[in-house]
Amino acid sequence: MTASNRPKQTDTFLKSEGDAWFSRNATVLKEDRDDIVLRVLSHLKATPKRVLEIGAANGYRLAAIERLHGSACAGVEPSAKAVEEGKAAYPSIDLKVGSADSLPFDDNAFDMVIIGFCMYLVDPELHFRAVAEADRVLTEGGLLVIFDFQTPAPYYNDYAHLPGLRAHKMDFSSLFTAHPSYSLVHRELNQAGGDTFMDLDRREGVDVLTKNMGRAFPPNPYKS
Repeated sequence: MTASNRPKQTDTFLKSEGDAWFSRNATVLKEDRDDIVLRVLSHLKATPKRVLEIGAANGYRLAAIERLHGSACAGVEPSAKAVEEGKAAYPSIDLKVGSADSLPFDDNAFDMVIIGFCMYLVDPELHFRAVAEADRVLTEGGLLVIFDFQTPAPYYNDYAHLPGLRAHKMDFSSLFTAHPSYSLVHRELNQAGGDTFMDLDRREGVDVLTKNMGRAFPPNPYKS
């Protein structure tokens, strides 16, 4: 199958595969699960006021953040089924159906944005849109948290659950740190799955970046 006739992954997840993914994983998407993102936020003593999670599933992680930090939480998720169940379970969380490349939220609306293990499924043609959208809704001085595969080089695997789709893996933080307003301040590998962090194809981790446009371009240091 060539790139020209491969189905757009975002459309496929919005139409059907998002619900299929949620059905396969719903039993483990619970607030009390051992969660690396929550561990990292605890280690960093982060206390966000307004949190958005992209790829929020049913909002279980946001519910824990709300409970632990009193944060106002919102999420976007391609699975309508996950959003429906999340709204019933966590009515205080603003869950919406959507995708990373088009976020239904205002500019500068959040002081923390979490990209929750979903960038590897975003169409590569939409990576820069997803970056622009996350940056648009994240306020100056905010934290960007990226939970995903962490591989030493970009590559793809065929998506195991639906022919024609792919899992695209790379260091997604590099899409942000290419600009001087973003700095990587913390990286933690997920060791909860035993020795999977030693397997480069299955290695997962959380990166925390800060956004500071005010310091991105200092005065000319070479001016005489």
